[in-house]
Amino acid sequence: MKFKLALLTLCLCFLNCKKESKTQSQTVDFDYKFPSVEKLVDCEGVDTSLLQEALQSFEEDLANYYTPERPILSRAYSLFTSQAISNKADYSKIVSDHSKKVLEALKQDKSLWTTNPDGSKVNFSHPVFKCIGDHIKDEPLQKTFSALIATNSMSLRMFGDQLKRKTFGMKDDKYLATYVALDLYYGKIYEKSLNPQTEIEHSENDGHDH
Repeated sequence: MKFKLALLTLCLCFLNCKKESKTQSQTVDFDYKFPSVEKLVDCEGVDTSLLQEALQSFEEDLANYYTPERPILSRAYSLFTSQAISNKADYSKIVSDHSKKVLEALKQDKSLWTTNPDGSKVNFSHPVFKCIGDHIKDEPLQKTFSALIATNSMSLRMFGDQLKRKTFGMKDDKYLATYVALDLYYGKIYEKSLNPQTEIEHSENDGHDH
């Protein structure tokens, strides 16, 4: 009798562990659009492949919207960053269907998200942000970013003005670009319906070359 009870307990434990494992490993089913052999960002304990997919989908969206005739990432970053910090970016027109799927995959990492006092959604205590701070190429920007992360003080109010002055280097600094993608893009659309009627109206040429 004791043997049967022990066996039953063991089976139940095994089933529970299997169920928990399945829940933890559950991810959003979507096709990677940007397979890359080269590591654009490399952060320990972070899903690098998903992070790179998020970054590349973000950059493609920016290029398609801001410089559709000829992709110029430096200009696209400059226009987007300025608008995003000023809450004037029209996400309903910028965000692609693929980026929406990427966001759903990013949401599976619950530790990446929170609600900050200023309403922003990314959790700056997540290890990816310390990693980003360690690798930003621009030294003054890197020092400010890392100090804000270390003191749990990161916010656009503290960082936005300095960030706006460094936009033309973002296309070559994939760690800084990853921060922009997570905080100013995926974080901004985290709870948005992306219905064009609910977004800020812009003139027909807003955000494009004049």
